[in-house]
Amino acid sequence: MVGELMNNYVLIALYIGLCSNIIGCSTQASNVDSSHKSASHLSKINIHNENHKNGIYDISIEYDKQGIGWMAYSRVELPKYVETHIAKSHDRGKTWRYVMKVNPSKDGAHKQKRRVWRNETPTLLYDPTDSASRQWKLFSHRYPAKPPYKKGSHLYAEGWIEYKVANIPQGPWSKPIRLFGSRENNSRISINMLHPSLKDMQFYNEMGSIVIDGVIYLSLDTSPTANGLGKWKKRKIILIASKDHGQSWGYVGDLTNHNDAADLGYLVLTGSSLVLEKNKIFLLLSPSGAKGLFKKNRSHDGTLVVEVLDIAKAKLKRGVKGELVIKKWLKPTLESGGLSDYDEQNSAGGIIFSQIDTSVKSIKADFFQVFNTGKTITD
Repeated sequence: MVGELMNNYVLIALYIGLCSNIIGCSTQASNVDSSHKSASHLSKINIHNENHKNGIYDISIEYDKQGIGWMAYSRVELPKYVETHIAKSHDRGKTWRYVMKVNPSKDGAHKQKRRVWRNETPTLLYDPTDSASRQWKLFSHRYPAKPPYKKGSHLYAEGWIEYKVANIPQGPWSKPIRLFGSRENNSRISINMLHPSLKDMQFYNEMGSIVIDGVIYLSLDTSPTANGLGKWKKRKIILIASKDHGQSWGYVGDLTNHNDAADLGYLVLTGSSLVLEKNKIFLLLSPSGAKGLFKKNRSHDGTLVVEVLDIAKAKLKRGVKGELVIKKWLKPTLESGGLSDYDEQNSAGGIIFSQIDTSVKSIKADFFQVFNTGKTITD
């Protein structure tokens, strides 16, 4: 099974749970400026002092007041483990150095059965108006996976979104707080209870975060299926917010839905990030599931950039027919790419872009990779 997985990046991704919603590739869309659709010149990021194992993915970057860049990311070790690490940069993203493991992935048990606990899709947030010991926040998805750790092994619905707080990203971090999940898992908040339109949702993942005027905004993929696959017409990205530094949360609105993906020729939009440049807010998205008989690649097809006109109302920039206005489209240079993040202080690296490389054939291969694009949001 391992050899077969290495020869098929979709199965590799499903195998570890990182890309459970990968199902599509590229197409053309009339509402995208063609000048923004060419592939980027990418430079691979190798984090100094990091044991990359099978690579890094799910990146989230944030800069502090001193101009130091901080990156949270998933470190992958096939076939079982996914954990959250922290790195930092003193040169605006040109180079990165490993700092610590903040969310380990371990063998354990769940409901009296043998499981591995994974931590993925982190989003790192600097909340400067909170008390000093809580100004840095790290949200991540923690869930169990069952043997034999292949396709279908990830039990997303039995996990939760947790967060930790710290004075500085190099720690020490607080104990994890089970924030979003079911009451059965003793989570603080059930997102399903925040709005009637969410009552049937089972899957929440792929978080993006930003603080605007003291309000924390969190974007999330959501689906009525436990693993996020299927029932695509009900799949969407929602926005929730907290006005008290993460203690309580409310529903803001839907950012995107299936119609937005279909307008672009895809089944789903996923992997959101919320970023700021020149006092404007932007949503980064990855289109997946290219429609069409002759579409061969069924994975993430890059990163879309869409302006957020009013974040307090979850309002994106749209055309006269309601279609998303795509400011920029970064295309992958490998088989699958997207799941990006950005900070305008990351001037040496620009937008950071994740990809999967299936050209390597060893079980020790660096399948999961991240790259500097050198591009800003508005250049």
